Amino acid sequence: MARGRGNGVAKPKTPAQPKGQPAKPKVAATPAKSAAKARKPEIEPPDLKAALPYFLVRIAVFVVLTMVLIAVGVNVIWSLLFGMAAAAVVTYPIARIQKRVSRRQGDTPAAAKPDKAAKPAKPAKPGK
Repeated sequence: MARGRGNGVAKPKTPAQPKGQPAKPKVAATPAKSAAKARKPEIEPPDLKAALPYFLVRIAVFVVLTMVLIAVGVNVIWSLLFGMAAAAVVTYPIARIQKRVSRRQGDTPAAAKPDKAAKPAKPAKPGK
């Protein structure tokens, strides 16, 4: 059973055109709003210098764990594998801090950072 109104005969959406005439091409107008939109600000990459100390701590934990496993007598390949897994688990909170610090340092606008070329003028000494 057909739903809806009518007698169940499908009606064409557009009126039928004579066979001899070509179909008119549809031209889509560009909305003025999209052209007037302001461009999104470019995303600044995270500041890797701020994350460097945290990264070095994580690498140090990995190296220490791997060396302890090798000293105990575990195979080198297994020591590397277990060292990576254990360092990832142990330093997970440090990784979160590292990401947060790098994002915070990367989000600061360049205008807020002092320019090295423009130095403040030295005040004149009285008496000279």
